[in-house]
Amino acid sequence: MTHKALRKEEIIRAGIEVFGRNGFQNSSISEIAQKANVAEGTIYQYFKNKEDLFFSIPEERSKEFCKQLDLHFQGITGSVNKIGKLVWYYLYFFQTNPDYARTLMLEMRVSKSFLKSTTCGSLKEFTDKVLGLLQEAQEEGVIRKGADLYLCRQLVLGFLEHVVTRWLLKEEKYDLAADHKEITDLIMNGIFHVRGRPGLVGEGTSLS
Repeated sequence: MTHKALRKEEIIRAGIEVFGRNGFQNSSISEIAQKANVAEGTIYQYFKNKEDLFFSIPEERSKEFCKQLDLHFQGITGSVNKIGKLVWYYLYFFQTNPDYARTLMLEMRVSKSFLKSTTCGSLKEFTDKVLGLLQEAQEEGVIRKGADLYLCRQLVLGFLEHVVTRWLLKEEKYDLAADHKEITDLIMNGIFHVRGRPGLVGEGTSLS
């Protein structure tokens, strides 16, 4: 990593901590600069303003998340097993990065400015991975042909985001990843399967 890239990473890390602790409105560039141990003017060499720094955070962290997720997928076969690993790593990642979790889930996700920003697209790599897993599941017959995979993706991501958000609102007092197996079962057997009528899970497919 070059000196410039390292300095930018240090600023982003400081931003995550300050924004995660104080929120966007109550955070200042001077406080972030102090945390990163750089001059305030140095930050403006990398970011236009506080909002630019704030919205740059998910772009950097999403790259890290996807890189580590790919490593966890190595040696795993079958869409159901991969989805289980995805659920575990998603919860583990946010549990071990609580400042980022607070910033993303409690502020950015409900911000119209973020949704309209170009940096919102930085999450696309991850959402594309989820869609790819669902496509793989459909090809394996786990999800019935003709099911709207984009809607399935919304269900999966919405559920996971809710689980993380609830953990944050409960002041992070319990192990977020402890119930990852049960959550995976709910996603695969509960959300995808509608008892009494054809659901999204293929007939005769065992998910246990």
